[in-house]
Amino acid sequence: MSSTLDLLLDPRNYVLHLAIALIAVTLIWSLIHEMRKPIKDPNEDKDTKRMNDMLND
Repeated sequence: MSSTLDLLLDPRNYVLHLAIALIAVTLIWSLIHEMRKPIKDPNEDKDTKRMNDMLND
């Protein structure tokens, strides 16, 4: 048990812990940011409208 604690508190691993924490925070922020965006209507895209018009003809 103490060897695991020593491994976690080892100063050589602080950069690794900082990198993992930074990646986790970035992923969580990105997830929240994407979820707050309004859902885009695919028919608002010019290319989609053009393809739908071509398929309807």
